[in-house]
Amino acid sequence: MTRNSMGDGEELVSLLVERADFFEALADGPHDKRTLADELDTSRSTVDRVLRTFVNTGVARQSERGYELTLSGQCSLDAFDRYKRTVRGLTNAQGLLSMLPSDAPIDPVFFVGADVFTSSPDIPDAVIEQLFTSIQNSEVLYGIAPVAIEGQLEAFYDAATAGGTAVEMLVGDKLTEKLLESPRSRAVIIENIQKDEVNVYRGDIPFGFGLWATDGEAGIVVYTDTGVGGVATNDNEEAISWVVESFESLQSASNVLTLESILEDYPDETT
Repeated sequence: MTRNSMGDGEELVSLLVERADFFEALADGPHDKRTLADELDTSRSTVDRVLRTFVNTGVARQSERGYELTLSGQCSLDAFDRYKRTVRGLTNAQGLLSMLPSDAPIDPVFFVGADVFTSSPDIPDAVIEQLFTSIQNSEVLYGIAPVAIEGQLEAFYDAATAGGTAVEMLVGDKLTEKLLESPRSRAVIIENIQKDEVNVYRGDIPFGFGLWATDGEAGIVVYTDTGVGGVATNDNEEAISWVVESFESLQSASNVLTLESILEDYPDETT
């Protein structure tokens, strides 16, 4: 068995951080030493030293056309670029993330390229409008709701179903009970679960933030004691897949909410 010459990866990480310019230059195609020195505005001795290290660690090779990244080098650069995009996304979302507990199960991939909106006292409803805009006129909507905003339930379902969207909604057990206890919200739920395109499930949601995903965008809703603290949206396929997978995992252990099950507890309800 051959031992990996890169050890635990520390040398590769150092190379990526300290010599990202060399990685990026070689990613554009083969370069000779003189071209690299001119392009990177560095000395020939530095080029010699860096290329020797790149070759020795297996991230570059010398070909007839010059020096170029190996597959290992290209994959390393791609991983480093994803890491930088993730860190930039998390930095952009710091205000939103500060509203959540430190153990909130959020995949950092969601914030790569995400748009983040936080509430303002001047326009408190502006961030929730981002959610409504996102879910309108989509083909499918997956939603996870551990919390509901007072007075927004009907507006949410109106926005979700206006264009014939197929709605798959998971509502937390405690929230389901709270909504059904209110005649107004119970009527909204009954109206919507009777639509062919709407399925509502009730089950355990082990976190306090909301999630949604459409065929073109995913989002996170962060709640505070005074309402919606902010939302983040992302049209990245990885972000959408993470939300859909989160929904499917929780939905598999939930129960569909039916008219019959509601009427068992509220037999006097008219439909």
